[in-house]
This record gives sequence, C-alpha cells and structure tokens, in this order.
Amino acid sequence: MAERYDRDLTERYATRAFQRRLTKTCGVAACHPHFGELLQGAFDVAEGGYRRTVRALVSVHMPYSAGSIARVTLEPSRLGKFVPEAGRTGIHVRPPHFRKCEIAARLALDAFGMKNMAATLEVITFVPEGAGMGSSTTGVVASIRAAAEAVSAYRGTRITPAPHLQAKLAVAAEHACDSLMFDCTGSTILFAQRIGKIIRTFNGPLPQMHILGFDTGSTSGGVDTDRLPRARYSRDQVAAFGCALAILEQAIAEQSVALAGRVATFSAITSETAMQNPLKKPKFNELLRIKEDTGSAGIVVAHSGTVAGLIFDAALPDLRTRVGEASAAISRLGFDRLRTFSTPY
Repeated sequence: MAERYDRDLTERYATRAFQRRLTKTCGVAACHPHFGELLQGAFDVAEGGYRRTVRALVSVHMPYSAGSIARVTLEPSRLGKFVPEAGRTGIHVRPPHFRKCEIAARLALDAFGMKNMAATLEVITFVPEGAGMGSSTTGVVASIRAAAEAVSAYRGTRITPAPHLQAKLAVAAEHACDSLMFDCTGSTILFAQRIGKIIRTFNGPLPQMHILGFDTGSTSGGVDTDRLPRARYSRDQVAAFGCALAILEQAIAEQSVALAGRVATFSAITSETAMQNPLKKPKFNELLRIKEDTGSAGIVVAHSGTVAGLIFDAALPDLRTRVGEASAAISRLGFDRLRTFSTPY
C-alpha cells in the first residue's frame, strides 16, 4: 500500500514537473518521507544459532506526504564501462550534489542488466535536508524505482524491484538508509539501517497517532548524517531496548497510543543521554514538561536530525484543545511548527 501512495504522488507532482517529455527511455517514480523514529537503538537478536547486537530502528512513515520524485532517462547512444563512484557512473544528475541518488541509479541499472547504459537523472525533493525526515533515502529510493521504470519502458517488460532489493541498493548507495521502501500500512518493521535488512516484523501497523511536529533547529542548515559518530550503548541500555521492543509489540497488538508513546519517549530520552550524541535537542526538558502538561502520550524525535513531535491519541474528545495548547507552548520555546499529521491506519 505504501508504494500505491508513492505512485499517487508521482501522478500528482510528476505530471507538472517531469512528464512533459516522457519517451520510451524515461521512467518516473516517487518515495514518501518519514518523521523521525519511534524507536532506535541496539538490539540483541538471534541469527543462525548465535546472538548478536544489531543497530536498528522503527520509522514513523508518512505515506500521504510529498517526499522525493526522480526521473531517469536512458541514453543508449552513450555506451561505455562505468564504475559506481560519484562522477564516474555514466549518470548525469541534477541537482549535481545529489551524489547518493546518482550512485543508486547506477547500481539499479546494473542490477537490472543495464551495466553499459548511460542515463540522465533528475531529482526533486520536498523534504528538508538534514531534518531527519529521510531526504536522502527518499531521493535514493525514488531514483532506484525510476531506473526500474525507465528500463521497463525501454524493454517493454515490467520490472518491479522488490523492497528487499531496494533496501540493498539504498544501503550500498548511502551506507545507511531508512525503511521507506517497505509497506507501513499493514505491518511494522524493525529495520537494520546499516545492512538494509528487516530484523523483525510485527503483525499490524503502528497505532493511529496524531503528531504535532516541529523543528528544534539545533543545527544550522541541517545535519550531515555521514559525519555523525555512532551512538554508544551500555549492556543495560541494550537490554532496555529489548524491553521497549516488547512494549511496542503490545502497543501494536492493542493499537495503544499510550504504550507507543511510552516507547517513543524512552527512545528520545535514551538518545539524549547516549554517549557521542552531537544532536541533543535544545530545551528537551521543557519539551518533556509540555508533554506532561498537555497530556501528550509521548515525544518522538529524529535520532539523526532536528525534528521532533508530540504524540496524541487521535480519539481524544479534546484533541484540538490539547494540540492548540502544545503548539502555543512550543512556539514560546522558539521552535517552528512544521505540521500536524496522523500515522497510517
């Protein structure tokens, strides 16, 4: 279902932006954003008879929101051997600084049997860079999907890259990615962002949460996530992440916003206290007080970005009043309100 909404996004925006000169060598595709992570940390998992600690996350998908759109135009006349490195891929990308998208398109064409095919790649993103909403992954996934569409048009045979392949290519292009290539409307996944693999699948989506999102503006011009050191966790914290995962499973089974909010708050606080975390949210304690004062179920943050949000139960009879009070209090802290939205249901 998530890809269905991405196709709707393609039709809405690409008609104006990209589809004016579509040919049998062109492909257009989109990818939706996310809003931080409900849970992110290190988890003890069993694999092949052994146990190991894996870094993983549960993203808060926004499948109804505009993310990134890509158009790939194949250039059969420009043949040659290319290496998947920025500037040597045989892909001409616009804007030129979207190097990860360039590499992703090259890797995708290679995976679809077009290793000697050159191409032009254009990317438009509606996601603020460095905010923790998936600006990089939306562009990368959109580029992979657009490459598949272009090859499909060129060959006259439909190519639909599986989400697992999209994840593998996305990690190869950007070293770590979000879980945006997977459906979020029918299930919830714990995703290992550095290996592009699902660690665990929960039977059901996240509870329907009404989220008041804002930007803490803790850095100027966003965050270069490639330069961020990895958070370090103690054994006790790894054990606590396992407990949080169990609570999240219960939250999904019961569709409990209260339990989901507890998990998000735990993850946010753990992120704030983790060693080597350069992205501590300013006035975080004040945000926690606003959460308590307005009856918010929890606080969700981007663990590698600047956005944060207060979680409310969408079924509350006085929801509008509580959100209005929280919005006014957040504005008094000097943070810009971004949007309010509900998680998929």
